[in-house]
Amino acid sequence: MGESYVVQGAKISCSMGTIDAPLRTTPGRLVKLRGKDRANISDCVPLLNVGPFGVCKVTQMPCVPACAVWLKGKNDVLVQGMPALLSGSMAVCPAGGGVLKINNDGQ
Repeated sequence: MGESYVVQGAKISCSMGTIDAPLRTTPGRLVKLRGKDRANISDCVPLLNVGPFGVCKVTQMPCVPACAVWLKGKNDVLVQGMPALLSGSMAVCPAGGGVLKINNDGQ
């Protein structure tokens, strides 16, 4: 099965977190898919786009995600000028070394 596009409300996880969090697209998004805002690789701003993942298994403190950009976006499909976010995209948290992944694309 191929990768799918990610939209507002997708479920994401961090390998060093204890709970999943919803993905929120950047406010003002104009590109939609099935009525939901479509995500791009820049939707990785801590607390704006990516919520906390419970407790960080490395720091043992409440998780405040620290990713900067999603990797493995669809470079030939742009959403607001940036590559579209795909279900196989991932990001790395420099604070705890966790890998963020998409568990459900939100569609």
